[in-house]
Amino acid sequence: MLKYDEVRPGGVAADMPLDELVLDMKRSVIRMTEAAGGGYISQGFCSAEVMAVIFYRLLRLDPANPEWKQRDRFLLSVGHYAIAVYAAMEKLGFFDEEMLDTYSADGSAIEMIGSEITPGFEITGGSLAQGLSQGVGLAIAAKLRNHPWRTIVYMSDGELEEGQTWEAVMVAKHHKLDNLLAIVDVNGVQADGRIEDVTGILPIAEKWHAFGWNVLEIDGNNLDTVMSTLQDCFIPNGKPTIIVANTIMGNGITQLHGKLDVHYVKWSKENSIQALAELAREGVDNS
Repeated sequence: MLKYDEVRPGGVAADMPLDELVLDMKRSVIRMTEAAGGGYISQGFCSAEVMAVIFYRLLRLDPANPEWKQRDRFLLSVGHYAIAVYAAMEKLGFFDEEMLDTYSADGSAIEMIGSEITPGFEITGGSLAQGLSQGVGLAIAAKLRNHPWRTIVYMSDGELEEGQTWEAVMVAKHHKLDNLLAIVDVNGVQADGRIEDVTGILPIAEKWHAFGWNVLEIDGNNLDTVMSTLQDCFIPNGKPTIIVANTIMGNGITQLHGKLDVHYVKWSKENSIQALAELAREGVDNS
């Protein structure tokens, strides 16, 4: 029987270099998008570094037993980022590699919007701004039952436009949930354009400071920075922690990088060839 303290974060991927894992994840994101003819590839690329560290170095999980009671709880509030989570989970053995080719297909367990039918998914994340509230509930439950597992909620900056998020922020501080970590992906873009043109949310870090959270702000596309920050992000001081991860939509791929109209992208074999060539050059540069 597994014990929480004996589980190595990242499982079988723990011995592989993180930069190689990130590149593999990005290749899988391209593969899924091509198979479906389109998808949320830009979000997959902007979040890859953070997702890699979360799944390969931080979370305590058992792919052979996704319902293991002492597992850390990872909640994907922003459900369309599921494409990056699938890429990470496949390499941990939650499902077979061939399933990547069924991304968004009718009847597939890996849907375009992540849900509880996928092994390892805790919640359905299609309705935005609900994940943090659910994470607060899980963190309170762990405290009440004296359980060691931790709750990690991954959010988008667009979710900061919604009031439910800030109610959850207040409740988390009130209950001193230092077993709760929220990560907000700040790429500044949503389906309707620039977030600041829709509803201004800046300054982000200062708002969370004002609500009494531990606040860490990082370059979410710098793998070394992400790794060093997430290694010791649970601070036992009676406060929940937020990591503000500044990222770039479609990071590193010329077709997508930093553009406004890439929330959902139609994708072809030709697009994949160009993107994979850029990744190959990135791999050489990192070697």
